[in-house]
Amino acid sequence: MSNIAQCKDFSERVDLCESLHMYLKPIARINISVPIPPTMRVAGATMSTWEIMDKIRELILPDEFVFLRLLKTAGELYRFEGELESKVAARSCLTRLDNTLIRIESTGHEFRLRAADAKLPYPTRTEWETFFRESKSMNETKPGERADTVHIEGLPIRWFQAKQNPMQAVQVAAAAIGPSGLSLSAPTPNVDDKENKPSLEVLQQVFSTFGEIRCCDIPSLDPFRISQITLGAAASPVQDTTFDAYIQYSEYIGFVKAMDACRNMKLMLIDDTNAAYTANIKVDFDRTRHLSDRMIKKRRIEQMKSMEINKLKQAEAQRIKDEDEHAEADDLTGSKDITKDSRRRQREEKRRLKRLEHKRQHEEKTLAIKIALEERKMLIAHRKLESMRLLEELFNRVKVQIAQEELNKKERELHTERLRGMDMDTSNSNNSSSFMPSQLLPQATTKEYKSTNNNNNNNKEIIEAQLNELRKEFYQKDETIDDILRKRTNIIDRKVF
Repeated sequence: MSNIAQCKDFSERVDLCESLHMYLKPIARINISVPIPPTMRVAGATMSTWEIMDKIRELILPDEFVFLRLLKTAGELYRFEGELESKVAARSCLTRLDNTLIRIESTGHEFRLRAADAKLPYPTRTEWETFFRESKSMNETKPGERADTVHIEGLPIRWFQAKQNPMQAVQVAAAAIGPSGLSLSAPTPNVDDKENKPSLEVLQQVFSTFGEIRCCDIPSLDPFRISQITLGAAASPVQDTTFDAYIQYSEYIGFVKAMDACRNMKLMLIDDTNAAYTANIKVDFDRTRHLSDRMIKKRRIEQMKSMEINKLKQAEAQRIKDEDEHAEADDLTGSKDITKDSRRRQREEKRRLKRLEHKRQHEEKTLAIKIALEERKMLIAHRKLESMRLLEELFNRVKVQIAQEELNKKERELHTERLRGMDMDTSNSNNSSSFMPSQLLPQATTKEYKSTNNNNNNNKEIIEAQLNELRKEFYQKDETIDDILRKRTNIIDRKVF
């Protein structure tokens, strides 16, 4: 089932790519609930949903639904979802439907409708920031592993096909007619391939409106990925008419603009006849690292392996075909000619296989060289990180050495002040003894000497205790002596010295 519908209202369109006549249009959807009365629940009576839908369509006239469908059937209510052409029409229908009574003729009951705007699922900025922040396997410094890639599903193929050059159209028509003037039975395969596939250039032109695009990818353009997806299952019609795309922006602001612009929007195209069509698309941020360097390299390696396998299969098929031809030739020609021809074919087959093997080995060597270069880059980055850590450790040691020198300097200053204080006490004691009477000199001198010694001993013990405390604090904390002295308020009695 195609998701393309015709549009009659152009009023709310938003420019996306004016040159290609592509726009964005808001999705106007409403939810309508029909509660079932308790009497009907007890009786277990049923009613026709088609009759309810017809009543709802009559209530919104002259407006019309783009579609109206049943979402939920429960024992207590019926829930419908409807889409209208514009937001203005949706608001008008809400006022007409909400809290309105309808009577169902088949049951004879009246029901009160409840209508409200439908909430469409869409990722918010908080969701993608939380996702990339909490994912352990993501690296925000690398493209593809951060919030920079938009994943869009349901894009119509015909809207994104490359426009054909007039000369190319003439060539295609001439090829279709043929040299004899008669029309050929089938067109060339290249033309069919281009007509049924979207264009990366057109996709990039449309979505570059929001910012510079670093990389784009359309998985349906890769035949190897298509063969893996459709292996064992037939493709659905939706896959034939729509495609998925991954768009990676160079800057975060481009990604944010694209996500905000496509919120609750559908794609709109106006053709040359001024007829408009809309397509519902699903927009989300990439959660699979699809356009990361690691995944791109992985897909290239798988593609190379698939190409080699296909070449080997073709070579095997060609060999079987040649053997069948040789077997047919054995019945028509003589044994001598057959032997020469078979030997020649065998030599050619050996040369061809040898060339294929040489090419495969060359590609393997090239891939090994690329891997070695990547490992070399990682090793250089690891060594740079180790050198930075060594320099940091060296600076820390220099810092400790400087702090130790500061500590020794403070100790020397304290020791000098202590000696200076002792000299001053000695000189004071000498002066006092010279002015004392001769009869009191021996006894006073002895007492003064003893008190001075006691004071000096006490001062020395206090200084040693304070120095020990400073050393302990210095070795326990990464601080200088000045910082410790400024914090301590109990070392104010240094004036004693």
